[in-house]
Amino acid sequence: MTDREDKVLVPALVGLEVGAAHELAFEARVVVVAADPDEPLPVTGTVVAQSPIAGTRVAPAHPVAIAVETGGGGGGGGGRRLSTPPPGPRDPSGTKTPA
Repeated sequence: MTDREDKVLVPALVGLEVGAAHELAFEARVVVVAADPDEPLPVTGTVVAQSPIAGTRVAPAHPVAIAVETGGGGGGGGGRRLSTPPPGPRDPSGTKTPA
């Protein structure tokens, strides 16, 4: 087996609700974690950033840090800033989907 075969693709989580992001990450064999390890991950809200970005190859069970916009004006945004991926829909492999 090659190193490439031992890796999994990070799915596109930005724009998903937290619960849906967890499910997709589980299916992709990665683990969703809060962007700030000292803060709990919100249970509701929309993912606004992730690191590593979609399409990155990582080892199974690799953590994917997400920042969440709760929309309630308080709590749980995740702390540290993550770079926001370029706009546009992406499939789980991280490639742009046709418009």
